[in-house]
Amino acid sequence: MPPRPRSFAFCGGAYGDEGKGRLVDQYVSDYAKQGPVVVYRDNGGSNAGHTVAFDNTKVALHQLLSGTFIKGVTTILGKGMVLHPGDLLEEIATVKAATGGTVPAKILIDEMAVVLLDTHRAYEAVLQDFQTGNRGTTGRGISPAYVDVLLRHPIRMRDLKPFNKEKITKHYRLYQAMCAGLGQKLAEKEVLTLAGPKQVIGSEAAFLKRVQAQAAELEQFISGVFDVLQRAWTDKKTACVFEKGQGIGLDVRWGVYPDFTASETTFSGIFSSTEGIVNPRDIEIRAGVIKATYMSSVGIRKLPSAMDEALAHQIREDADEYGATTKRPRDVVHIDIPSLSFFAKVGDVTHLVATHMDIVYKDTPIKVCVSYTKNGKTVPYRPDQKYLNTVKPVFKQFAPWDVVALRKAKTRAELPVAARKYIAFLEKAIGVPMLMITTGPKREEGILL
Repeated sequence: MPPRPRSFAFCGGAYGDEGKGRLVDQYVSDYAKQGPVVVYRDNGGSNAGHTVAFDNTKVALHQLLSGTFIKGVTTILGKGMVLHPGDLLEEIATVKAATGGTVPAKILIDEMAVVLLDTHRAYEAVLQDFQTGNRGTTGRGISPAYVDVLLRHPIRMRDLKPFNKEKITKHYRLYQAMCAGLGQKLAEKEVLTLAGPKQVIGSEAAFLKRVQAQAAELEQFISGVFDVLQRAWTDKKTACVFEKGQGIGLDVRWGVYPDFTASETTFSGIFSSTEGIVNPRDIEIRAGVIKATYMSSVGIRKLPSAMDEALAHQIREDADEYGATTKRPRDVVHIDIPSLSFFAKVGDVTHLVATHMDIVYKDTPIKVCVSYTKNGKTVPYRPDQKYLNTVKPVFKQFAPWDVVALRKAKTRAELPVAARKYIAFLEKAIGVPMLMITTGPKREEGILL
């Protein structure tokens, strides 16, 4: 069966923060000029950060999707997401402020999406105080919200419409008891908010009042989305774009412990979140997004392809390598082919997108880890820190290219020779064709190959 035309999915091809958001935004912008577009996300929550730049505006989105700024587009926050009502309202307000008071796209929140509350963030903080096993979290309560699903007591968006006071009261009391069991008082805990100032959980009555007020504002967006999605997927004239959160290297199955997220970051999560409507194998383009000349990540993992800190610092500043959500400085290392090949395989990607092609420096070769050795033998990548500590990287160097000439190019043939050779190397080494490169942060600074 041929793939469904006009369907595109983008995921992080490494450890997240590769620039997926602006690519989704670009595709949605292009296809919105031709007809209807639906954008769908199936995993994560406010731990994701997608920066979108257009005109003179630059906005970091978290739970909202990258097509939010494009009029006429329908965005769906899917069943597989965990959504924080307060952060979501703050984000909607930020979009309105950037656009003169309106949200250009239509926002639909699946009634089956999981509600993430301040109680989840408080419990995550209590766990962090109790033990070090909670290292690597963003402090956004993502894991406890997903655990609620596994333990069969999640709050879902339809519990906010109408407001289910009894269920949310039981939720508060459960988390109150769990925090007390670890020696802390839930009501006294302070947690992160998207707006900046920390939020005190407060008493049961104060908590219920806050959540109920948030629910009243969000009601207009919450609905069943099954029929909407089914119609869109069946109608081949509608472009369907799927936006993943985080990256394959942070997947709960493929990440290096403890630096992973609680959701499925590969395309496989689309199948369950859409309740079988969309089989990811039917999506025409499934692109893994990578950074062209280096890799970055946040956490305690130690990757074999370590970089000199002076160069890492320069890249961090020039490429703004700070988390869009957490603002944490990212670790910067040389690009690592063994890991990228592994991620492309387990992520079932059909294409690559290489961002940050403009991050090169005159007279500084691009250093690429092309393989690992252990005891004199070539060995593969494995998502196991103890194993990675035992391997040695083998490097190959590539000549840098002229950035001015790169930015003037409109086609692959017009790229500097060194850039063309490097792209061809990545395609062969990772085993996946290159769909697109980016030459800067703005929507229009990209070249389809």
